[in-house]
Amino acid sequence: MRSVKLNLLSFLVLLLFCQTSEAQFAIMPPFTVQIEPVITTPLPALHSFAFAQSGDKWLIIGGRTNGLHGLNSSGGFPPEYKNDHVTVIDTSTWAFYTADLNQLPKAIADPMRSANMQYIQEGNYLYMIGGYGYDSVASIFVSFPKLTAIHVDDMIDAVINAQPISPTIRQVTDTNFSICGGDLGKIGSDYYLMFGHNFGGRYTDPPTPLFTQTYSDRIKKFNLTDDGTTINLSGFTYQLDTSNFHRRDLNTGPIVNPDGSFGIGAYGGAFRKDSNLPFREPIKITAAATTVNFTYQQVMNQYTCALMPIYDSASQKMYTVFFGGISLYNYNDTTSILSRDADVPFIDDITTMTVYSDGTTEETILPVKLPSLLGSNAKFVPTKNISTYANEVIRIRDLPNTKILAGYIFGGIRAQQGNFGTSTANDTVYRIFITPNNNTGINEEVNSIQNIQLFPNPSYQSSTLLFNLKNAEQIKISLFDITGKEILKIADEEMQKGNQKININTSKLSAGIYICKIQSESADRLMKLVVGR
Repeated sequence: MRSVKLNLLSFLVLLLFCQTSEAQFAIMPPFTVQIEPVITTPLPALHSFAFAQSGDKWLIIGGRTNGLHGLNSSGGFPPEYKNDHVTVIDTSTWAFYTADLNQLPKAIADPMRSANMQYIQEGNYLYMIGGYGYDSVASIFVSFPKLTAIHVDDMIDAVINAQPISPTIRQVTDTNFSICGGDLGKIGSDYYLMFGHNFGGRYTDPPTPLFTQTYSDRIKKFNLTDDGTTINLSGFTYQLDTSNFHRRDLNTGPIVNPDGSFGIGAYGGAFRKDSNLPFREPIKITAAATTVNFTYQQVMNQYTCALMPIYDSASQKMYTVFFGGISLYNYNDTTSILSRDADVPFIDDITTMTVYSDGTTEETILPVKLPSLLGSNAKFVPTKNISTYANEVIRIRDLPNTKILAGYIFGGIRAQQGNFGTSTANDTVYRIFITPNNNTGINEEVNSIQNIQLFPNPSYQSSTLLFNLKNAEQIKISLFDITGKEILKIADEEMQKGNQKININTSKLSAGIYICKIQSESADRLMKLVVGR
């Protein structure tokens, strides 16, 4: 059996948040992540846009060219920073081309200039719904009741060759689509318009009579058929939950379920009805049902950011990697302390949420950082040559155990500091690499250390460590502080197959966070132990 050794110092620059305080353990996901900039002429700085791709070419429509929106009636979403262009980026050369939306009638162009549209690419069509922006015909800010369909290849060709773009565009009106800040997904043949709100007027904080806001509080399921000329919408049904679906500006992404079926995960979002804080209960949407996970409280990345979905078919674990963005908690690299910040700062952390086959959920802060406070309202674009499921979830077991380009991060907001600083739209593209580790003891069936419990946690005088060994092995157990220094050697002995019970005396330890490491011949397991006084 191949020996697997986790790097303790790497682990100590992350914290794990598990579903129960009595079983706080996890091992690193079966891959590592690396990030590097694409060195080229700066590309158009944009965020909160709609996106499609064809071959090596990207198509970007809508969004904003400045940073975070203003918070007063004269500065919120200034019209001069709307994206007035359709942009095409050729990723083989990193050249880009633009077409001015002012060549279109205002009624068609205005929804395409909006921000935070819900969108999805289906084959050669990009469907964009709603979005918030300025209606120059009515001279008001609205969430547009529009669905815009774009023929992707024809639009790309028109932009590159400076031809009229209007023949590539069709629009239909439906009040169901007066939504921004939600998302649009698909399971089977059904489309899901999820969450969001109908926002009208000029954005202000605190709220004043200058705007109206109605949360959708629902998931709208519908059918869409398109013969290239006529778009037909039908079969609208509504899942309503005024408490748990009362969210916008959240993360959603495709998932693979343990039975191999597809679904959608929804994470975070603003704002709770009882406070100006984000939601923390993940939501799972499948064709059969929508469920809210009340047993887990999401710690990081509650606002829209770039995300990368990965599924391990051998262990039936679903991994979602979140790149930066905005978070209720912030990890301090200097002090190695995670702190709650009610101002909800921009962060540079890259985290992974792991969902096990039994629904158990945990988060890991990876030991790699973004190069700055970015990721919010950005887009992760998987490469076309990486193995994915039909819903673009990466098949980790199909990849070789070597560094591979998984995709890119494009656009988003780049902040100067976590709270109350200036921000701009990001003009740098970043390559995202993953290195799979498919031959490790990641799977429970080849990991001899199982069923770990560590309690009480926090510990005041002593704690009990329970675990089961599948095989008789030499076991070392030690306690480390957050600097990686070994504080207490607990055991170093041959242990027999079966249940193990170890007492850990914490009465002489200072209050703080420690790492308990169990080391065997086949794997290491690491657990967080909090000592209180």
